[in-house]
Amino acid sequence: MDISAEVINLIDEIRNDRVHGASYLARQAAEVIKIATEHSQVGTPEEFLVEQKEIGRRLMSARPAMAPVSNVVSRLLNTIAAKSKGMDLESISKLTASVADEIIKDSQRATVQIAQYGTQLINDGDTIMTHSYSATVMAVLKKAFSRHGNIEVTVTRSGSGRTGEIIAQELGPCGIPITFIDDAAMGLYVSTVNKVMVGADRVCADGKIVNGIGTYQLALASKQANIPFYVVCDTLKFDPRLRGNEVDLEEKEPSEVVEPTRLPPGVRIRNPYFDITPPELVSGIVTENGLFTAEEVIAYLKGQSAEQV
Repeated sequence: MDISAEVINLIDEIRNDRVHGASYLARQAAEVIKIATEHSQVGTPEEFLVEQKEIGRRLMSARPAMAPVSNVVSRLLNTIAAKSKGMDLESISKLTASVADEIIKDSQRATVQIAQYGTQLINDGDTIMTHSYSATVMAVLKKAFSRHGNIEVTVTRSGSGRTGEIIAQELGPCGIPITFIDDAAMGLYVSTVNKVMVGADRVCADGKIVNGIGTYQLALASKQANIPFYVVCDTLKFDPRLRGNEVDLEEKEPSEVVEPTRLPPGVRIRNPYFDITPPELVSGIVTENGLFTAEEVIAYLKGQSAEQV
């Protein structure tokens, strides 16, 4: 299948993105499929569907740890396949663009709704700790600050990708007081905050949370300090197909951890970008449909899995 160079480059951008969260990249995946319709050179509706399926496969394999990318692509392609029967090529192209736009809007609306629910968990004068960049968590914190005016945020460095710097750069100009710490200090500082809020890249069938590396350690520290630990994500990140031990955690370049030449020969460097947090460490999961316990989410995922059988 001959995919245009521009589309391939856009897929590579998603694969190599070290800054944005899963919801943003899922919206970008929908945008890539929309752009692909404009660059398509196929001559029949059948060829168009085959081309879109191949682009979808490449997008899903680009970020295997991020459930929203796969979920968005699957939803888009399934909708097109179901609605395009009997359509000519131009009509299918227009349908694809329309469905992509609607999926993007749905995701944006979900973020707005989650910000409403998440803000209700934050009290006047709270200090919130967060780890690993999440646009949804950013929306919650900004809305909470606009409501209360005196919340503070403790931000971790957030792994070798250093996305904590992006969090501080985004929240600082809003006037929110920020304390920036190294990941190694999270256990020391977690007892100084009122609650922890993190995003998620996938909520697995067994309720385990896949998120930026270091999330598990923070959840353990929060449990020990008796600090509420909330996961903030839309239901697009729910995946009834995979359990936690089946997820590709996307290991990245060793040089982000340390330059190999600085270590003795033969030392192996590992740089996983994600880890897995068990549901028993989670106080609640905030979605566009409200706040749920981990047990309620697991029951919901089991129901979804049964429907897919």
